[in-house]
Parts: sequence; C-alpha cells; structure tokens
Amino acid sequence: MIQRNQSRYLMWGVPVVIVCLIIGSTAAYAAMTMREEKVNLFQIGNLQTKIDEVFTEPTTILPNKPIEKKVTITNSGTVNQFVRVMLHPEVRIESKGATQLLPSKIGNEILLDLNSANWKLGEDGYYYYLNVLKPGKSNATENLFTQVKLKSGLGQEYQQAVFSLLIKVEAINCGKYAYRDAWWQGTVPTSGALGIIDRQLVGKTI
Repeated sequence: MIQRNQSRYLMWGVPVVIVCLIIGSTAAYAAMTMREEKVNLFQIGNLQTKIDEVFTEPTTILPNKPIEKKVTITNSGTVNQFVRVMLHPEVRIESKGATQLLPSKIGNEILLDLNSANWKLGEDGYYYYLNVLKPGKSNATENLFTQVKLKSGLGQEYQQAVFSLLIKVEAINCGKYAYRDAWWQGTVPTSGALGIIDRQLVGKTI
C-alpha cells in the first residue's frame, strides 16, 4: 500500500529534501510478507523532485535471491537540478515491545547493484548524480540501483527480522556553486570522491 503526503515551503535556493520510506518484512531463511510505503514530504519553490520505482511486492525472500527494485529520480519542477541521494538500510527484530537492531550495511549484509557510471558515492555517504537533471518525466535519472538482496550466510538472528530502506533525496538548482554552498558549506573538495564529483558538476553550472 502506498501513501503520499506533501507539504510545501516557499523558499528559493534551498535544497529540496524528499524522503521515500520503503518498509518490508524479511526472514533470512524463511517465508515472509513485504509491504511498501512511500512518502514525499517537501517541495520548495520550483525545485520539485520525485522518487520513482519499479517494484513488485514479493511473498517470499531468501538470502542471495535478488528482488527487482528499480529506483530513479524525476525532476517534477521547472528548473534544472543537481541531486544527491542518501540510503539508510535497517534490519531490526521487534519482540515484546523491544527493538534490536542488526548489522545492515550496504555492501555487507544488504547488497544493491549500484550504478557507478552515472552515480558516485561521496565520502559524506551521499550518492551524487553526475549529470544535470532536467524537468520532465522523460528526463529521469538512470537507475540508482535495480535490485536488492540479502547476503547469503547471515546468522539465524536474521530470521523473522524486519528490513527497512529509507531513501532521502536532496536537490539544488544549477546556479554557479549553489551545490557547494548547500551541500558542503561552501568548501571546495580537491581530492577523493567528492573532488571527482565537484569536477563533474562545476562545468555544468549556469
């Protein structure tokens, strides 16, 4: 079941944040049910960004068995944007009113086929889209990832656990150095992944 709520803030030049909450139940070695919930929260001026996905709710999931989930970002506003995405996976066990969190790191327990050609992970934990995102559904980003799976060999404690994936999207207009001010407090990264990202974006500002 998908639920949507939107609230608007009339402010220009501030990055838009959209949170997509995807909650599913999963058992590492057993059958399970899974449900999805999506919430779009913020809209700022003409900066409007939407998370789109292709997702079929499974009835069973097993370790190392991928579930199709194609995630793209659409610019539903009227101005060109730069976007970045934060992924927050969580695996938890809920019992008698208590919650226990289990390790759920992307690349370890949670495996995604991330698109490294058009997206790049920065040292700050965000995945940056390396191109300008133009308005219109036909101009959506390439997939950030297309499938999700649990790593094989997880312990018995993962049985009957609940898996959540929070996807947070931030967008900023393509004005010169606006992304540096909004995302990096005006600093200019010169090395590492953020340095590469900056060199990709700086030539595409207006």
